[in-house]
Amino acid sequence: MDPSRLERNVIRDDVVRVLLGMGIAPNVLEGLPELPAEIEGLLVYGSQARGDAVPGSDLDLLGLVNAPRPSTHSGDVNISYYTRDQLSTGVGTLFGAHLKRDAKIVWDNHGHLSRAVENMGEVDTDRLLARAHRMSELFTSLERDLPKYLPGLLRQARYLLRSCLYAQAIADGDPCFSVRELAVRHGDPNLARLLASSQPGEATCADFEECLSGLRGIIGDFPPSEHGSLEATVVNEWEQPSDVLSMAVMALGVTVEGSDYAEVEKILL
Repeated sequence: MDPSRLERNVIRDDVVRVLLGMGIAPNVLEGLPELPAEIEGLLVYGSQARGDAVPGSDLDLLGLVNAPRPSTHSGDVNISYYTRDQLSTGVGTLFGAHLKRDAKIVWDNHGHLSRAVENMGEVDTDRLLARAHRMSELFTSLERDLPKYLPGLLRQARYLLRSCLYAQAIADGDPCFSVRELAVRHGDPNLARLLASSQPGEATCADFEECLSGLRGIIGDFPPSEHGSLEATVVNEWEQPSDVLSMAVMALGVTVEGSDYAEVEKILL
C-alpha cells in the first residue's frame, strides 16, 4: 500500500474515534472522507459541536492546511480547509465568532488551530451589516439573472439573511448561531427551514422573495447594481477582488476546481 494512503487512513480512523467520543452519531461519520496527510489540525463546529443536532444535521469540520485547497462534501460531512493566513482574515468576523463560541478541537498538532480560534476577537456588527448591504446589489439585476441563476442567488440570499440575523443577535447581547433557535426567537417556524444550509428539492422564487424581504427588513433597500448582471459583475470586478465579486462568482455557481474562478477567496462575514 502507498505509505501516504496508509497515513491518510490512520488519520481518518483516529478522527472517527475522537468524533464518536464527542457524541457524533456513527451513521453521520460514514460519510467522512480520507483526510489529506498534510493536515495540521481539525475542529468541529455548528450544531454537532453545540450538541443540538437533529436527525439529518450535517457535520461541519474545518481543517488547517499549509496550502489552499477546495472544500469537500461527502454524505452528511462538510470539510472546509483553511490555511493560517486564511483563518487570520476571520478575526473580528461573524465566522470567527462562531468558531470561538461553538468549535471543538478534534486535534491540533502544533497548537496553531487553537490559537487562531482563540484570537478571533469580537464582531463589529455595524461593519458586517454594511458589508451585507453592499453585497445585496446582486439582487437588483434580476430581470437579467432570473430564472437562470435562481439556485445561486437564493443560496447567497439565504447566506446573507442568516448572517444578518446572527449579527442582530450579537448586537442585542444574546449571540446565537442556530437557525432553529432563531426561528424560536422570531416566532417563525418556517425560518428554520428557509435558513438551513442543506436544502432538499429545487430552488423556488417564493423562498427567494422571502429571503429578500427578510434582508430588506434588516439592511434596508438594496443599492442598484453597478454592472447590470451577475456575469457583467464578474467580468468588470475581476481585476479588483471584492465581496461583491466573490458573491457573484458563487451565485453563478462557477466553483469548479481548476477554474480561475476557484481562486476567489472564501467570504468571511
